[in-house]
Amino acid sequence: MRWRVLLLTLAIALTGCATHQPDSAADVSLHLQRRLDTAFNPGPGGIDRPAAEPVRFALPNGWANLMRRCMNDAGYALVNYDRNDGFTNVDETGEGALAWYHCTQLLPEYDTVFADFSAEELDALYDYYVEILVPCAGALGATVTAVPSRAEFIDGGEGQSGWWHPFLSVALPASSSDVDLLFAKCDPYPAAVRP
Repeated sequence: MRWRVLLLTLAIALTGCATHQPDSAADVSLHLQRRLDTAFNPGPGGIDRPAAEPVRFALPNGWANLMRRCMNDAGYALVNYDRNDGFTNVDETGEGALAWYHCTQLLPEYDTVFADFSAEELDALYDYYVEILVPCAGALGATVTAVPSRAEFIDGGEGQSGWWHPFLSVALPASSSDVDLLFAKCDPYPAAVRP
C-alpha cells in the first residue's frame, strides 16, 4: 500500500514536469510577428496586431498594389492605384466599403517598417540575414528555406524592397517559447537599420 501511495505521489509530481502542449500555429505565427515588430522598433507607440490569420503582411511600399489586386479580385475591376494619385474608383459606400474592409483585414500593413531603406541599408540587411541570422537559426535547428538572391531581396517582386526575413522562412516553431528562444539567441535585425 505504501508503495502505491509513493508511486502515485511520484506520478503526480512528474506530470508537472511534462513538456507543455504545442501552441496553435496561428498563435505561434502571431507571436513571431509581434516579436519581429518589437525587435525592429522597441519604442512605445506601436499598435498591437489583432489575433487573426491574415493572408500576408505587407510592407507599406507594397501594400497599395496588393490592396488594388484584392479589390480587383473582389469584383471591383476599376479600382486602381498610382503613386501620385493614390487609389481611384473606390466605392466608399455599401458593398464597395465592405470589400475594402475585407481586403484591409486580409492584408494588414506591416506597421513597424515605414522607412524606405537606402541601397546601402538593403545590402547591410541582406548580408546580416544571410551571413549571421540564417546560420544562427540553423545552429538552433531551424532550417531557413527559400533564401532569395540579393537582387530578388532588393527588388522585392512587388515593390517591397527588403521584404524577406529569415524567421518568416523557417518551419513554424511548435510553441511561442520556441520563438522566444530563437529571439534570445539570434538578434533579428542589425542595429544599423533600426529606426
